[in-house]
Amino acid sequence: MFPRTIVPTCLIHLIRNTFRYASRKYWDQISHDLRPVYTVPNRDAAEHELDLFLDKWGRPSPAIVGLWRNAWEEFTSFLAYT
Repeated sequence: MFPRTIVPTCLIHLIRNTFRYASRKYWDQISHDLRPVYTVPNRDAAEHELDLFLDKWGRPSPAIVGLWRNAWEEFTSFLAYT
């Protein structure tokens, strides 16, 4: 049996797709609130920051929740590297 290959989700594409689901007038706020999700040092901290982000932006833009939850496993795989 071969080990499972990990293919990380491209962060740039994930962020770009996040903006597709929100009004242009909120892009600066979303960018500011999203930054802690991908700049933290480990998966647990990233998950906490994602929860905070989705609590704020999930109601006005529910598609963002699905986007991030569906990509979460692939996105967090890059946090295993220093």
